[in-house]
Amino acid sequence: MTSLLGTLAHSITVQPGTYGVDTIKQGQTLRIVDVEGGQVADFISMKHNDPTEYLDCAYTNMVNDRWRWLQGSRIVSNHLNPLWTITDDKTGVHFTGGGFCSNDARKKFLNPKDETKGCRDCLEEALAEYGIEPHFLQSVSCFNVFMNLEYLPNGSWQAKEPVTKAGDYIELRAEMDLLWAVSVCIWPFVSDGSPSPLRFEIYNPL
Repeated sequence: MTSLLGTLAHSITVQPGTYGVDTIKQGQTLRIVDVEGGQVADFISMKHNDPTEYLDCAYTNMVNDRWRWLQGSRIVSNHLNPLWTITDDKTGVHFTGGGFCSNDARKKFLNPKDETKGCRDCLEEALAEYGIEPHFLQSVSCFNVFMNLEYLPNGSWQAKEPVTKAGDYIELRAEMDLLWAVSVCIWPFVSDGSPSPLRFEIYNPL
């Protein structure tokens, strides 16, 4: 299969409440596709073979001088090195403030007896597949793909349903060799309580 991106190398479909983890080479593009629409993912990445250099939302906001990233925005690491470039984005609506849902959060905000894994728990399991210990998972590293959170003038914020429709996507070109991982979120406000899968496609450049 070919496209303007190049050749599709492979793809991974990740179901709600589970994780995916993979590597990507410099110059390849990762397309994150909302298969059915209205879904959110907690997405992290780090330099391949060096978990001490990771995606940093705070520094990325500083470098781009904005919290809502656009097509052409560079996503940088905690050392301010480019990790990704956004090459296409069908909605432009994501949350870039970092942070994960977790079992701890479910117990505190939903039900003290809840034993369901959250995105942080899933991502810790994803990193463990590559021998990376949980303390390398940084809250500031989480790019909440497709999450629609509105900052209000009174200083509060409001989580809204995602605006993505079936087939909408964001494309990220890797600017170095990276390890990436994702948890497809099942927090209740996502998809009005009906979470759905996401697809992750890796393309080789033309």
